Amino acid sequence: MIKSKHDYKYVGKQTVRKDAYGIVQGKTQFFDDFVMPNILIGKVKQCPYPHANILSIDTSKALTLEGVHAVITYKDCDPNWKFGWPPQKSVLGTRMRFVGDAVALVAAETEELAKEAIDLIEVNYEVLEPVFDVLEAQKEGAPQLYDEFPNNIVPGGYEVMQPSGRWWHLKKGDVENGFAECAIIEEDTIGFDKKPGTLSPEPPGLIIQWEGGTDYHVWGTTQGIMVLQLVNATVIPGVHIEATAFNVGGSYGNKTTLTNITIYGMLLAKATNRPIKMNETKVEQMVMHETRLGSTVQAKIGMDKEGVVRSVKALWSVDAGHFCNAIQGQVSVGLGEAQLIMCKCPNWDLDTRIITTNKLTAGTVRGYGGQELNSCLSLLMARAMRKGNFDPVDSFRKNYCQAGDKYFWRDGREWTARSVDYNDAILATAEKFRWKDRWKGWGIPSWVSEDGKKVRGVGCSVIGNSDAGESFAEAYVRIIPDMFKDEARVMVHINVTEIGNGQKSNLLKMVAEILNVPLEAVQTIPPDSRTSPRNEGLAGSRGTLTCGRAVSNAALDLRRQLFEAAEYKLRYPQEQMEMFNFGVRAKSKPELWVPVTKLVPDHHLTMTGYGRHDEDFGTPNFFMSFIEAEVDLETGMTKVIDMLGGTDVGQIIDPGSLEMQCQGGIGAASLDTALFEENFVDPVIGRPLTYDMIQYKWRPFNELPNFDTCILESQFDTNYFRAIGVGEISGAAAASACMMAISNAIGTEIKDYPATPDVILKALGKI
Repeated sequence: MIKSKHDYKYVGKQTVRKDAYGIVQGKTQFFDDFVMPNILIGKVKQCPYPHANILSIDTSKALTLEGVHAVITYKDCDPNWKFGWPPQKSVLGTRMRFVGDAVALVAAETEELAKEAIDLIEVNYEVLEPVFDVLEAQKEGAPQLYDEFPNNIVPGGYEVMQPSGRWWHLKKGDVENGFAECAIIEEDTIGFDKKPGTLSPEPPGLIIQWEGGTDYHVWGTTQGIMVLQLVNATVIPGVHIEATAFNVGGSYGNKTTLTNITIYGMLLAKATNRPIKMNETKVEQMVMHETRLGSTVQAKIGMDKEGVVRSVKALWSVDAGHFCNAIQGQVSVGLGEAQLIMCKCPNWDLDTRIITTNKLTAGTVRGYGGQELNSCLSLLMARAMRKGNFDPVDSFRKNYCQAGDKYFWRDGREWTARSVDYNDAILATAEKFRWKDRWKGWGIPSWVSEDGKKVRGVGCSVIGNSDAGESFAEAYVRIIPDMFKDEARVMVHINVTEIGNGQKSNLLKMVAEILNVPLEAVQTIPPDSRTSPRNEGLAGSRGTLTCGRAVSNAALDLRRQLFEAAEYKLRYPQEQMEMFNFGVRAKSKPELWVPVTKLVPDHHLTMTGYGRHDEDFGTPNFFMSFIEAEVDLETGMTKVIDMLGGTDVGQIIDPGSLEMQCQGGIGAASLDTALFEENFVDPVIGRPLTYDMIQYKWRPFNELPNFDTCILESQFDTNYFRAIGVGEISGAAAASACMMAISNAIGTEIKDYPATPDVILKALGKI
């Protein structure tokens, strides 16, 4: 069990989650528990072809079916309403761009009626040639998805995320001179292009009500209310969306914008003037919902004789699928993360292209662009280490960002790292894994079975993310005195959805710590855009720092107000006061105590503190993965034997949540993108072949490998508790670490994700 070495009352201690009893007793409200009267079911008629034009469509039979209230096609939809950044794909159009594209929308009394109506809609298609590969899509003469995007290339950068100007191309120094001075140069094309799905256990779903004019209200499974509002308001200009979220049954960063079903539900809600429920089945989630980015990187990396990267030239082609849904942000974060792992490199020419193809669209997901690019660049970086016979632990340590290093981030601006130093974390994690004993050298197995049929190898990799401080966040902390006793309750107003990792509960621990009140007395309001201050939500990497700073500052502001009020009552200086037993007392004269009931106006009104986090990309976090993998040389099957993750979190907030974040990084499109997770699309007809949990290979809980952690607490200069978040990146380096382990086990380089048995047997020359 992870333990904190610092002495707080709640922070750093293992406490029962505030929502624990409600969840295990079935009292916590999830989306499926929410009901509304008069509701209709919304469904989508999907296109069976990857690329086609609708020549004609007849909805007359569907409309005559009793219980069907609306059937909407492109004929009923403003062609200027478009998905994507920049706006590109008509909400409902005549051009179909992937298997599953929306042909028509149906609202009916039941799901069965909606499906029956869908089958009655008659459509004639003109089938077009599709394109599924990002390199093929860029060639002259390739099928075009959008006339405004020649060679299927979407404009890079986006002003909303980059106030100083659109940014998608990292240029710095002189790469050719840099390569001329390098001792080692490696160059190759590496693909992390199978677009795995993150497959949250609870599929996306929402209920939408039209409230007149351009106003709508959404109740949904989003993990980020503000992001849902922001992205979907750009699709239909002028609309106003309010939103309420429930506890979310897992999201993995993948249930944020809920773009398609939000817009489809809005159209049906207005057409019927009744609330619409859009709830994807597991199969619909797998064939219609957003995937991880597909990445193909053509790269050249140069190192000096000390194992430090000195020059990088690369083109990152990103497979957006059939439209670009705010992927520019992920691309720019990927550029930032590439610099963090090679932060001593002075020469960069790393260009990017977002490419549309006739596949399922990519979208927001844990790792947010950095994981995809890192999985490619760190493999090539490892090959340069191998060529120079450098110990990878030493080389990663020499290259990773430290305080004083500079890098460009998602906003297109150059930042200087401050406070952070992960050298000790790297060394401590390597020691705990017993790296020096287990590492035998490049291409040399760490263990061979007696019969020689099975071999093991070890590998490691690193990743970091400055999104730990992304986005502004604000919070209110309100103290509510009891009307009859000298006690109080504390209500935290912050717009966060609990996504399964306990972070929302951890925010309340920070407030209880600062106000020195029992944790049981601190509560929070449900996430609702009408009543909550704004922030982008508890994405895994940024909640601790951003929302943690906002609630801490709000609690400190409230405490300051209470001290000011107590100064008059106690006749004692504020700087010598402390919170105690729902009141304020003098530190050196404990008998001087006044309850909050005597400090708030009129003895029964409330007092509120306000706190804010201002966006700050100057304190990147870090995670290092070590893996030992075993390969069966006869079958090509690989299994992970041992795994260790390490970092420095500044200050542990909750040991259980931190451990769960580290373990959560193993699954869901992380480690196993190196072994078996991938979305298969039939290359001829374009249909997804991994459409359910039988076809899509995923690691069940009972097959999780042995996993341990190494956590340091160096008390970084970040927020009140000197903590920094780590959740989102906890598994992001595991795929490339696993590939290194496999390569060392079998003595041959593996570069094709995932390293399925056929890939390994091919590398061994056995097929």
